[in-house]
Amino acid sequence: MAPNCVPPFEKCEFISEPSLSSSLFSFTVHGVVKERRLTLYSGTGGSLKRTEIPLPEAPYLTNGILESIWAAGLKPGQSRTFHVFDPATMGQRPVKVSLLGNDVVTIMGQRQKARKVSVDFMGVQQFAWIGEDGDILREEGILGITLEQVTKDRALDGLFLSSSADLTEIASIPADKVIADPDKLTKLEVELINCGNMNLFLNGDRQRFKDNILTIHRESMTTLPPGSPVLNSNRAFLEPTPLIQSDHPQIRAMAERIVSPADPVQVKARKLVAWVHKNLEKRPVLSVPNALETLNNLVGDCNEHAVLLAALARANGIPTQVEAGLVYQRGRFYYHAWNVIFLGRWVTADAVMGQMPADVTHIRFVRGATEEQINLISIIGKLRLKILTASYHES
Repeated sequence: MAPNCVPPFEKCEFISEPSLSSSLFSFTVHGVVKERRLTLYSGTGGSLKRTEIPLPEAPYLTNGILESIWAAGLKPGQSRTFHVFDPATMGQRPVKVSLLGNDVVTIMGQRQKARKVSVDFMGVQQFAWIGEDGDILREEGILGITLEQVTKDRALDGLFLSSSADLTEIASIPADKVIADPDKLTKLEVELINCGNMNLFLNGDRQRFKDNILTIHRESMTTLPPGSPVLNSNRAFLEPTPLIQSDHPQIRAMAERIVSPADPVQVKARKLVAWVHKNLEKRPVLSVPNALETLNNLVGDCNEHAVLLAALARANGIPTQVEAGLVYQRGRFYYHAWNVIFLGRWVTADAVMGQMPADVTHIRFVRGATEEQINLISIIGKLRLKILTASYHES
């Protein structure tokens, strides 16, 4: 829902209480907007964390955008920009909605008048058809996904019998060459096609990007600076966040159990990667990636592995971030998340695969919290790549 705001925005106040629950995970968020500041309480029911977030614009939630455009009474050719706040990423992004004109769509066998709108989010365009009473009749989105209004019986018919499409497979990118043993690669060079001017972190640390050519070198653990790393500006990556609760007693207790205080920092990092790799069941879950919930349930996909490793490492005084991008498996590049750990310099680690450093087929596009990972939306379904060089260890 959108806040009930009238200018000036400083007098606006609203409360929102969305929640996400599955058989294992739960996530709740509620907050108050007042004087251009959002006070947000998020996390699990028994462990809510307060976060203060400045808001330059009046916030809207994603599930209310199309209803808001219907109520705004736009005429064909007119557009309006809404600043959407996503509780999962703790960020606000502009969404441009344009009324394209009137249309007729067939819904449940009946032709209905509708207004067709386009929704532009970070360069990704989606379409929706809104009925005369404001109902959403049809939506067409990313990767060709289409939603259409049907009866409840029709929606449930055959739900458990028919095979469903694997979205990770649909979003993945085919490789033009087979990589026989990715873990033994010392260098990977690829050409990125259709990456444009997208807001990606392609150049830095083990990656070099120039003229659409990305080169990734495997990190050497033998050349790391000796002793404890000097933190300097990396102290910020020791701090807890609403979804990486490194200060929670359960996280801290587990972090102390896994490592010994006398362990060198590299040994601590390896033990943490190995523990998460061994103890988390690897399967998709319906959740907002949350370190505390993941520790309690010990199940999850790459996102759960990444946030839990980040929380455990930070609790042990090791700056850690989450990275996301692509990784090669079985002839394709799949979207994936892993970590980067500061050991005197940043070193990649993948708890799903039990790797530190991660192999060079891990192609980083973003680094940071979930608000950075949302930048991947701008390339999914568009990006293509060509393998130019794949160099192995000498036999």
